[in-house]
Amino acid sequence: MIKKVCIFGSYKDLSKKEKAEIIRLGKMLAQRGITVISGGFGGTMEDISRGAKSAGGKTIGVTWYKWEKPIYKTANAFIDEEIVADSLFERIDIMLKKADAFVVLPGGTGTLLELSSVLEHLNKGLVDHKPIIMLGDFWKPALTCLKKEPVLSERIRSKRKISCCNELVTFVKTVDECIKKLR
Repeated sequence: MIKKVCIFGSYKDLSKKEKAEIIRLGKMLAQRGITVISGGFGGTMEDISRGAKSAGGKTIGVTWYKWEKPIYKTANAFIDEEIVADSLFERIDIMLKKADAFVVLPGGTGTLLELSSVLEHLNKGLVDHKPIIMLGDFWKPALTCLKKEPVLSERIRSKRKISCCNELVTFVKTVDECIKKLR
C-alpha cells in the first residue's frame, strides 16, 4: 500500500498550466491520505506541497543547504516536517528510503540525479520494487537508451516480469492517470 510518494522536479516554476496540474496532483494525493515528500524548496517542490496542504495533507521536505551560494535559506511554507540532510547524496537516500513510490516531473540535473539513483537502486535490487511514474514525456528521450539495459535484480525480473531498465518506469500523460497508477 502506498502511503508516501516522493515527487522529483525542478526548483524552477513550470508553465501556469503545469503548475496548476502539480498543485492538483498534491491535492489528490492528500485526499487519498498519501504523504507528499519533496526536496522542500521552491518551484515544483513548493507546488506539490501547496496542493497537499490545501487538502489537509501532510508534507515532508528533505532539504540540503550546503552549496556555496544557497538559493534557499529555508524550506517552503507548505512543509510540515523538514529533514535536513548533510549532503546531496544523503538527501536522495532519505527520499529513497521514506517513499513508497516516486513521481518524476520535468527538471534539471538534480531531478536527473534523483531519478538515476532510484533506477540504480531498483536495477541492482538494493531496495524492493517501488513504482516510478513519469508525468509527461519530458524524460522520454533520456530513458530510451535504457531499452537494452537489462535489469540485474533477479527478484524484480521474476516477481515483476521486468527485463530491461526502461520498464522500471511508467509514463503517464495526465495527473488522473498518475493517480490511477499509484493505486
